[in-house]
Amino acid sequence: MRSAASRFVKPVHFDGPEGRLEGLWDDPGRGLAPAVICHPHPAHGGSMHSKVVHTVFRVLHEAGHATLRFNFRGVGASEGSYSGWDGEVGDVAAAAAYARRETGITPLWMVGFSFGSWVGSKWALGDPNIERMILLGVPVDRNVDDRSFDHLTRLPAPILIIQGERDQYGSPAGVQRLVERLQPLGPVESRIVPGADHFFTGHLGPLEAALRQGLGLEAT
Repeated sequence: MRSAASRFVKPVHFDGPEGRLEGLWDDPGRGLAPAVICHPHPAHGGSMHSKVVHTVFRVLHEAGHATLRFNFRGVGASEGSYSGWDGEVGDVAAAAAYARRETGITPLWMVGFSFGSWVGSKWALGDPNIERMILLGVPVDRNVDDRSFDHLTRLPAPILIIQGERDQYGSPAGVQRLVERLQPLGPVESRIVPGADHFFTGHLGPLEAALRQGLGLEAT
């Protein structure tokens, strides 16, 4: 059975750096800053249909934000091929431009899960109108392709980090080190979901609760 939120979603396509990208667009019409949601690693089965991505979408939809989930180049029906991280930063830029065109709203929320947290935060550094960042499953300990978050030399916006207690790629200790490095630069908050792994397997409910609490939303 489709959720109430899913009934408002429409498939869309928009131009990216290497061809058309596919996405799922939703706008409750509340006039809030739209959110671009970036999925996990394309080379490891990541797509906009990730359960974590869908959970974030549902929370933001219920809060009244327009959302764009999209497939990076080479995933699903999106044209192009996986670049090895850096090219996908341009895909985020294309997604942000689409969300702004559709809503006419310049401030934007950037949301990224795993690979998407790195790519999205990398893009956000070059945009002066980021209102909020949500990073989930940040791979701070053992990142594929040996990427780190050293690019965050400043904060584009307040950051909320949601991490599983048993995340294979980012331990609570690793997240705490990142938070301590970033806090002098601006507002950063982290929440750890007890018992959850990198994909929040079996813990989507607690993930949703952590998101709501971190964003100051009442549980429904």
